[in-house]
Amino acid sequence: MKLNTHIPVRAKRILVADDNEGIRLLISRVLASEGFDVILTTDGEEAWDELQRQHYDLLVTDNDMPRLAGLNLIERARKAGMSLPVILASGSLTNEATRNYPQLNIAALIPKPFNLWDFVAIVRNVLGVFVEDAAVAKRIYANSPVARTTVRARTTPPIHYHVLIADDDAVVRGSLAAVLESEGYEVDEACNGIEAVTRAIRHKPDLVLLDLNMPHADGWTAFSQLEQVKPLLPVIIITARPNQYQEAVRVGVDAFMEKPLNIPILVKAVKRLTNEDEHRHDNRITKRTFVTQLLGSAESSRSTL
Repeated sequence: MKLNTHIPVRAKRILVADDNEGIRLLISRVLASEGFDVILTTDGEEAWDELQRQHYDLLVTDNDMPRLAGLNLIERARKAGMSLPVILASGSLTNEATRNYPQLNIAALIPKPFNLWDFVAIVRNVLGVFVEDAAVAKRIYANSPVARTTVRARTTPPIHYHVLIADDDAVVRGSLAAVLESEGYEVDEACNGIEAVTRAIRHKPDLVLLDLNMPHADGWTAFSQLEQVKPLLPVIIITARPNQYQEAVRVGVDAFMEKPLNIPILVKAVKRLTNEDEHRHDNRITKRTFVTQLLGSAESSRSTL
């Protein structure tokens, strides 16, 4: 009898320490989608407790955190004999500054705000996993303290449609842009409502991801103006503002998702709406039975963080 000698490979376990909830959730979601086992902590002390509790293959930490800063966390781990690689994601430190701490053996520094797709490439590089996009690797490793992994080139996916992301949070915009670009979309960004309308007129996107809480005209105002300049332009509302779904239904938005965003479900909706037949999309105004799709509810309960 032939024995099955295959042993499943354990997923790499990554500890993330950041006091910004939005950044924690975005990092967690994209790393989980790449097959990593991710644990989230809200500050340095909580991360230190986790490091003592179980083995981790990588630590990703912010520096400016309450109770215990990232550099102090790394120093404590090194003094305890922990040799796991560390990526420092910080808006206050530079590569030059981290070179003053050679004893901490920091694998990479990622300045905030960062492109989430570049971040994933750095994580995979530090963990010794092949980076699939040579262009991305060339761009990010030029400023990174380490570049240990061979880069394997791939064919760049074709650009299918143009998506406009309107959100005043640079991290959210950059993260969504990275994910959509990896799916072959051309992406444009706007940081307020007026800019969203202006860019929509100028660049004629095939779909808009529209936040509600933005300066210089909020999302609802922007949506009303978009309806006037480009009727039936597919729009997905993405918001942390509570109790807005009924208003989305009233004004006839295509789809609606509350933050924190479920990236796989959101990407699926973007693909559906950008590939929808033009006449089918007319249902938004021609059919009384049309109802705004609520994304990330029961259909995504297992994957929403």
